[in-house]
Amino acid sequence: MPAIRVAFAAAACVTAAACFEEPVREHLHLTLIGDQVVVVTAVQEVAGPEAAKSNPELAARLDETRAAIERGWDRWRPLFDELQPGVERTTIEKENGAARRALYSAATADFDAVARLLASQGLDATIDHDRVDDYNFEHELRLYPVGSPPATSNERAEVERRLDGWSVTVAEYLAEAAALYEHLERRPDRAVPCFSHLFDRQGPEPTALDEGEEALVARLKDRIQAVATVLQVESGEAYTLNELSRLAFDPFPVRLTVAVRGTPLEVEGFVDGAGFLERPAADLWRALAGLEGRWLAPDLVTAMIAPGPQDRQPEPVPEDFATIARRWTKAPQPSEVAAALRAELVPLELHRVLWRSTAAEVVDLENEDPWHLVDAALADLPP
Repeated sequence: MPAIRVAFAAAACVTAAACFEEPVREHLHLTLIGDQVVVVTAVQEVAGPEAAKSNPELAARLDETRAAIERGWDRWRPLFDELQPGVERTTIEKENGAARRALYSAATADFDAVARLLASQGLDATIDHDRVDDYNFEHELRLYPVGSPPATSNERAEVERRLDGWSVTVAEYLAEAAALYEHLERRPDRAVPCFSHLFDRQGPEPTALDEGEEALVARLKDRIQAVATVLQVESGEAYTLNELSRLAFDPFPVRLTVAVRGTPLEVEGFVDGAGFLERPAADLWRALAGLEGRWLAPDLVTAMIAPGPQDRQPEPVPEDFATIARRWTKAPQPSEVAAALRAELVPLELHRVLWRSTAAEVVDLENEDPWHLVDAALADLPP
């Protein structure tokens, strides 16, 4: 029987102006060990009831998600059952009696079963293994998006409509950022004070800004916060615009990370993490990050804000940021921004990793403690 553990999760972010963490977060992680074993881990996290405040639409979504976890109705439970793994672990964490986090982890020697799980969610997966010599082996994982994104036609239409409106906001931000960069071109000695006030990192004895600089920084801060609303649930909505954009454009709208036992030789499409590779999502925030350098560099929005909890927000250092070469052009029209964002929203056709392992790193599930493999994978689970 899977073990059930009750624990108290960390408090959710409740201040809407500072909260950029999605209300429901899903993460699938694969640990690939030679040609024999895959440890599959799925994590689903749900914000607490306080996150909904006076938003009944969001409250209903959170209640439904928590109930599905508690009753074993969430979508990951049946998918893991179909894996028919040798061992599996289920953990349900609760706070004040309500489910806040579900974790499923299973070890299997059947990659075909893992491929079926991925295919059911929008990714085709293949894996190949070759013996290099008596002691070395090479393995290659390939992932391809298949099928259509899961958004309904109404959701897709809403994303298209709101994307055009958000593009106006992004264009306004680019214009204000260019105005600051133009000022700093004339007065490079004012870079540290201006960035200190922009980042709210003034220190015990801040350098005052003059009236014009205060106005520049205030307008830019306002536009940065307006751009960041894509990461927040608006009143009367159940999803952030960034979540909806992922549902509308990404056939696999779940965070996916991969870890391999061995030495990566070639990586294509994945983003490097600390000991893992991550498939970049097709959503508006990633699209915005992909525009850095087209009209403005460095980008201030993604340097200051990230989709995630408060304790994982970027902390740019004004003194360091002031030394970065700044480039900007005339601010684009909103229609240009919208077209550029849509181009960035096309998911990559291939994610691939080729890695080499040694005979010592090969694992036979029948001869090694499978619980050790699960424990090791969980210990290395990306944050």
